[in-house]
Amino acid sequence: MVRILPPPGVPLPAADQAALTIRLNQLTQEFSSLPKKRENANAEVLLKAVRFALELNEFQKPQEAETARELLDEARRRIDALRAGQTPWMKQKGLVVRGYYSPIDGSPQPFGLEIPDDAQSSAAPAWVWLRGRADKSTDLHFIAERMKKKGQFSPPGCVVVHPFGRFCTGYKNAGEQDVLDVTALMVREGRIDPWRVALAGFSMGGAGAWLLEAHYTDRWAVVHTGAGFVDVRRYQNIMPEKQAAMPPWEVTLWGQNDVPDCRRNLLNLPIVSYSGENDKQRASAEIMTEELRREGLALTHLIGPGTEHKYHPEVQEDIQKRVMAELLKPRPAYPLSISWQGRTLDYSRMHWMNVTVLGEHWKEARVDAQLDSPVPAAKGVTITTSNVTSLRLESPEKGNFSGALSITIDGQTLTGGGAGKAVLLMKEGAQWRTGPATEPPGLRKRPGLQGPVDDAFTSPFLYVLPDKPCASPAVDRWVQWECAHQRDRWCWLMQGNLRQKKAGELTADDVKNFNLILWGDTAANSVIAKVIPSIPLQWTAGGVSAGPKIFTGDTMVPVCIYPNPLNTARYVVLNSGLTFREAHSKTNSQQNPKLPDWAVLDVSTPTDGTFPGKVVAAGFFGERWELK
Repeated sequence: MVRILPPPGVPLPAADQAALTIRLNQLTQEFSSLPKKRENANAEVLLKAVRFALELNEFQKPQEAETARELLDEARRRIDALRAGQTPWMKQKGLVVRGYYSPIDGSPQPFGLEIPDDAQSSAAPAWVWLRGRADKSTDLHFIAERMKKKGQFSPPGCVVVHPFGRFCTGYKNAGEQDVLDVTALMVREGRIDPWRVALAGFSMGGAGAWLLEAHYTDRWAVVHTGAGFVDVRRYQNIMPEKQAAMPPWEVTLWGQNDVPDCRRNLLNLPIVSYSGENDKQRASAEIMTEELRREGLALTHLIGPGTEHKYHPEVQEDIQKRVMAELLKPRPAYPLSISWQGRTLDYSRMHWMNVTVLGEHWKEARVDAQLDSPVPAAKGVTITTSNVTSLRLESPEKGNFSGALSITIDGQTLTGGGAGKAVLLMKEGAQWRTGPATEPPGLRKRPGLQGPVDDAFTSPFLYVLPDKPCASPAVDRWVQWECAHQRDRWCWLMQGNLRQKKAGELTADDVKNFNLILWGDTAANSVIAKVIPSIPLQWTAGGVSAGPKIFTGDTMVPVCIYPNPLNTARYVVLNSGLTFREAHSKTNSQQNPKLPDWAVLDVSTPTDGTFPGKVVAAGFFGERWELK
């Protein structure tokens, strides 16, 4: 199978390879003797960058051996500082490389900071900058650039945050979480002001800015989008006949990341968009201009005259002025009027409102809501909904709803509130009613537990490997190959080593803390044997059953995501890693989920860069995780 990203590097001279390996091993041994602390990530990112470059063949030219030596020199200084209980990078200004441990896989991930002399020491305004696509920019190259080179913009008085974004994933999946985690870390450390954060990016970063502003609108004060793409069909120029031939679930899953499908979220914040006059990616802003015009919003779209895929210097200066004006503008802590639109509960929050249950996933859902006054003085709220059956009003500040709240929802009048922090509204049939501050018990799709398969890899997960061979030799060969390939692919694409254990080593804490990615069958993996009776897909030696549909043969393998029967606050996944594969890395617009909540594979068909086998059936579970 072709490994597309990152492209294979070049061998270093033998002397350089040997010297770097010896020094890396020495520093790694010293690092391992340090007390375990979160701050250690600031040194480990440097060691990891060199280790991955050596082990995964990521050097792009022999001269990069010197780059690796420079990173190890800095690792040496940081290990010494950590041993002495010091963290000098916390006070450093200028160009700073930092690291943090990702909750998703526990790996150290790098990020860069630009801290100008005129930035205040705490609660500074910030730009979060998303870089463009660079197929060869792995940890080593990203860190080296962030140590020496300023970014595209240098706004006065602002900290510029450069998330790594998991290499080249278009700021999706773990890359999306990387941006959120780094921004949240800077807020927790008091470095940046959470109310004055601008999100900005160009090319792949522009696509990322469109995506993250649509998914997490209430995290940003202002957003700048440069070029990029906003949906799959138009960016890839997929004609109707080609779309009709595609798996229907794949087209449905475009709704997770296609920005036009949640365009009304963009009514909640200012946007400054940019395109070069002659740039093919100008289409993204033009698409969104039309989409937002339908909602009554005029998009600010600046054009670089005679310019292709880059910034026009004069227009770039204008962009910075406009973004800074919005960033520094006094504004209330939250708007009284909000709009939310989506097709999944994966992105369900908007300021003081959180959608908790949909009528049906992957169909358009909307909420528009208006408070009459800020909390706790609010006396009334007016709400209209579509394809939503439960939502929560949440006090966005320290105070509670201080008195009875008059609620008008879809024309129905209710009373809620009191002295609570939240008001839950639930729809039964055609009627709304108020409920407790928490959802009633019962298995259902809810925020953070709604699928599809790829969702399990956006929060902490653990590979659970088989202890024994599978009952079918064909399945066993596939499991061994596909599991190893997916572990390697996580290293290549997500630049991290994932957690893994044998099924017999699983602990109660593992069940509590992780999504469990289960490999094998009931004979090979004791955890699969425990959970599969509770999963709608049934698997026997004769084949796989999905309700009345039976797929016979000893080469049939079920793939699915489901609330873990051992801990329904987490997922189990059967026999799958990321569902987008090597062939989809040719363009970030294809790095979307390729399988829904469940599928049946015939593994007698060899895996390739597109599929893990022949998909003989696939579908989405219902809102209560039932087969539809």
